[in-house]
Amino acid sequence: MPFFLKTTTSVAVISCLISFFSIAQAQISPDIMNLLIMAAERNDGKNLDLVAELAIAANPAATKDIEELVARLKPKEPERPAVPTPGYFSLRGWDGEVELNFLRSSGNTSQQSLGLAGKLHRDSGKYHHTLDGFFDLNKNDGATDKQRWGFGYKLDYDFTEKLYITSFAGYENDKFGPFRERITTAFGIGYPVIRNDSYSWKLEAGPSILFTRDLPGEGYNSSFNAFASSLFSWTINDRSELANITTAYYGDKNVIESKSDLTVKINGSLSSKFSYDIMYDQDAPLGRKKTDTVARAGLQYDF
Repeated sequence: MPFFLKTTTSVAVISCLISFFSIAQAQISPDIMNLLIMAAERNDGKNLDLVAELAIAANPAATKDIEELVARLKPKEPERPAVPTPGYFSLRGWDGEVELNFLRSSGNTSQQSLGLAGKLHRDSGKYHHTLDGFFDLNKNDGATDKQRWGFGYKLDYDFTEKLYITSFAGYENDKFGPFRERITTAFGIGYPVIRNDSYSWKLEAGPSILFTRDLPGEGYNSSFNAFASSLFSWTINDRSELANITTAYYGDKNVIESKSDLTVKINGSLSSKFSYDIMYDQDAPLGRKKTDTVARAGLQYDF
């Protein structure tokens, strides 16, 4: 802007300010007011605070009025648009993994095995959400001898730095296992025993209810239990990690479930994964084994 226009604008602004400012603000001399206005216009008001300090030093009696004038003259920062919070069913804010393993053999024996698994995790302040699901199918010489699938939801809430509240609800369907169908609900307290860059170990315990259907066509039998869980992970190095989750239910039904995973990063988001599951049900019906195991070797994609 040309100097003449700037001066004219300054005089006009001064006239408006003199007209609308209070009587107390009239204590600021026109020269000081002009300097403050010019400082506010130049370089986006970069030197306004410095000029204000000099003006206050020259006229201490008008300190309050100068500060009020400076507050009016300072350029206002544009308001930043609010960042929308991702919806619960939006993938924004979630991270997860997908696992796939497949085995096919032929010759004297024919075997086909398929395994799918996935997990989603989201941290939202003190809340921690985990969704997971799995599907396992195995055929020997054309006959299916393993078919199981299920899903679950786990919610943790940080009650304090050392304690958290945990809850879980899940469904399992196992056609050839120690039970036919099972619904699990649990609620308890968790405590992080170890938490550093290499190791993480958490213990959880509380009451639980199991709704179990042992054989097809039967109704669900409910059992009240206490549960205890151990959640351990070890970051061996930058490329590999070992994890184990073991949960035991004691009460009307005695059940133990253990899942161990070894993940080795191949590159980027792709990793090889080896897992071994153990399921023990003391009250398995006649003709069913009390212990069932599943071993997997496949690929995992993180996103």
